[in-house]
Amino acid sequence: MLVYLLAAMVANGLATAPSAPPPAPAPVAPQPTPCRATEVSRNLDFWLGDWDVYAGSELDGTDRVERVLGGCGITERWRGSDGGDGFSLFAYDARKDLWTQTWVTDNSGLPGGIKAKVLRAHTPTSTTFQGEIEGKSGAVYYDRTILTALPGGRVHQEIQVSRDGVAWHTGFDAVYVSHGQKL
Repeated sequence: MLVYLLAAMVANGLATAPSAPPPAPAPVAPQPTPCRATEVSRNLDFWLGDWDVYAGSELDGTDRVERVLGGCGITERWRGSDGGDGFSLFAYDARKDLWTQTWVTDNSGLPGGIKAKVLRAHTPTSTTFQGEIEGKSGAVYYDRTILTALPGGRVHQEIQVSRDGVAWHTGFDAVYVSHGQKL
């Protein structure tokens, strides 16, 4: 009797035979994050890593540079051989295709103990950030950092200051080598 009832319902459109499940949605190709989409957004990639930093032939400190937040940020953790610490956050603004840097040390009361810089020049193997710092007397100085990729996976860093933005004095000149390697 049940079979006749179901057959009558199907015939009158009151019930339907089971159908196959709907097809699965097509897979979506992964999209690059906006913070990795341009040459500028990848401009600090050559600097990523764990580093021993040499000023001349002497080990001056260690530095760990890591990409965070899908490439929208890069952190730098400095430990000087004198025991001083520093930290940078490089932030990439995908709307402006621009990097900024904020640097702070464990003594932000000293000139250069806290800095804010903006990307000023770049190539695939070199990056220049520039900002201003206030000296002890209150005078404002230009401050720039130049990072350049070297052969063998090394990096050259030069930090310079200027009173007028024309004549520059190098205050820090170092070569980064992968942690554990010799200069």
